[in-house]
Amino acid sequence: MPVEEILVLASSMKHGGRCVAGITREGEWVRPVSGEPHGLFKVECAVDGRWPEVLDVVRFGYEKALGDPAQPENVLIDGSAWELRKRMPREEAYGRLGPFLADGPLLLGNHGKAVPEEEAAKGVERSLALIEPADAVFLLRPPEETYGKLKPRARFKFCSWEYELGLTDVQMREKMLQEGVGEYRPETLGIDTDGPLLLTISLGEAQESWHTKLVAAVISLPSA
Repeated sequence: MPVEEILVLASSMKHGGRCVAGITREGEWVRPVSGEPHGLFKVECAVDGRWPEVLDVVRFGYEKALGDPAQPENVLIDGSAWELRKRMPREEAYGRLGPFLADGPLLLGNHGKAVPEEEAAKGVERSLALIEPADAVFLLRPPEETYGKLKPRARFKFCSWEYELGLTDVQMREKMLQEGVGEYRPETLGIDTDGPLLLTISLGEAQESWHTKLVAAVISLPSA
């Protein structure tokens, strides 16, 4: 079976499990999946007994690339144990990741918050992107505005376009749910704003004929 090694840039909430994704040394995105809708369970992807975390370098075996037109980065894991190779020091991360930042002006194919299912079925160039946004704020709207559920969101600008997307970063969601309904600047949630703030954007699975864009990771890095 083939083996892949990635720098993890998302380990986000997906139903009862996680959506894990990252880049290879060459900057190619890879999203290991189990083939089930729940995402990956910890038993399938644990490293040293824990979930993979952003900036982990992990190695895993897989059966094949799935050729999913809407998520072309997906590879089917083979069930073998994952290996933690190392952690990338946060002080080095921006210099290493800079060449792989998306430069726009489109974000995963358009300027909207989602991609039509029929368009994605024809094939997208990518369903993952790492960006450096401007004016990021985080929102938790009242339940009456979100069909009875608390849904953390992120609002930001990218190439002068404003986006407001669902937030699936596990740690950020927990912080916001603890704080309660409101609008939060990054520093009020404990994010170091002296250095770069990066976001991993993921195109989710189809729901109601749309693939919604999600903020899968919020990555704050120290200043150079």
